[in-house]
Amino acid sequence: MPTSPAPRAAPWWVERAETLLDTKDPRTLELGALWELFERFSFVKDNVEPDLLLLDVQARPELQALWVSLEAHALSVTEALDAAGDDVALQLRTGGLSAAHFRERWEGFGFTEAVDRASTGADDWLEGLLRISRITTGQNRPPFGQVNLASRAQRISDFLSLINPGKRDTVYDLGCGNGKFAITVAASSSARVKGVEYGQTYVESARRTAERFALPNLEFIHADVRDVDLSDGTAFYLYFPFWGEVAHAVARVLGGIARTRDITVYASGPRHDYGEHFLEQVSQGALCLAPQRLDFADVMVLRSAAFA
Repeated sequence: MPTSPAPRAAPWWVERAETLLDTKDPRTLELGALWELFERFSFVKDNVEPDLLLLDVQARPELQALWVSLEAHALSVTEALDAAGDDVALQLRTGGLSAAHFRERWEGFGFTEAVDRASTGADDWLEGLLRISRITTGQNRPPFGQVNLASRAQRISDFLSLINPGKRDTVYDLGCGNGKFAITVAASSSARVKGVEYGQTYVESARRTAERFALPNLEFIHADVRDVDLSDGTAFYLYFPFWGEVAHAVARVLGGIARTRDITVYASGPRHDYGEHFLEQVSQGALCLAPQRLDFADVMVLRSAAFA
């Protein structure tokens, strides 16, 4: 007797969709939880090709209703995320949320790594507010430039605790990408914050995001970092934005500034062809490793040697 064909396996997205539809009412969730949910919905929607979806529905017509429900629920999550972010933005614009309280709020979600995803409660809250994914593509990398990778919240918190920037400080975020660090520091302190970025797409995105908060102490500069006058800076943050000759040139500039006044450089990244250029300024007497951070690890904290 002829055998019946084996039933067709469910498409990969079906189980994910059913799990997502079983989540809480988005109106009851806080900003970070909404962002985590938003990214999960986006992953499914962005990775199901229309032509293949059509084939899935033709083979199993009941999946049409599942996909419609998925899209409707994704929309409700997006609307709730927008509303939660707009509320925080309004508080920042009107002064209802001080810099200290803003910092306290996002740090309060903690830095414990999620079990199944590379994120933390604080990162989810900040990225949900800013609508910034951790890794961003779509902009060609310049020579010696890196992929745009948003700073982790714990690194931003560490910078703020170490530097304690105030009204007299000018903080430069060199290679600022979409602006997560620069916007967060500007909203968390009274320091002047300047983000410098070579990629036009990233700068435009950062400026659009920053407009929501109307922070008077924040600006973004579209330029090659080697062409920017950094002489007014008191603290410099680098999250491995470039390497090679660009890193070498920037290290020399910062070394020159360090010889004239007190500055702090907070540089994350590998030693090879990046950190070694800053350490060269240490060997030349312009910079020194901060006493509380003598180890290299993946972060260097350097101070002006003459003022340490």
